[in-house]
Amino acid sequence: MKIAVVGDSHGKLQYIDEAMKTLEGIELVIHTGDHFSDLEYIQRKYNIKALGVRGNCDAKGEAEIIEEINGNRVFLCHGHQYNVKSNLHTIFYRGKEIGADLVIFGHSHVPCYGKEEDMILLNPGSISEPRGGSKRSLAIVEIEEEIKVSFIEFE
Repeated sequence: MKIAVVGDSHGKLQYIDEAMKTLEGIELVIHTGDHFSDLEYIQRKYNIKALGVRGNCDAKGEAEIIEEINGNRVFLCHGHQYNVKSNLHTIFYRGKEIGADLVIFGHSHVPCYGKEEDMILLNPGSISEPRGGSKRSLAIVEIEEEIKVSFIEFE
């Protein structure tokens, strides 16, 4: 399964549209929050399966989702409730607690990928408001026998 992971779009739909034009073969879009309405926009406009969580700037949506995808347990949250701007310890231990293979989060607006104890931690960065010297970005996750992650950056 090929998944596009976007987040922290903050209502800037032009950047979502730009990103969607570059994606081929995507079967699912995951949104890490901060504008849950942008997830609804993706579902309506692109008629694609999508799931997402509410961020600290959202009033609706679930705070966390645990989803089984191709035999892998995926944990999705925005990340603010785990203080991901400071460090990844708390979100790592939450992932371990629930037996996650892949932990997806946002909030910091900075792309991040790491593998620790067979668990992947992934932040796609921000599709609209990058921080920390990063560029606007999203992540592509391919889940087959292994989980493969790559990033797409935009100017």
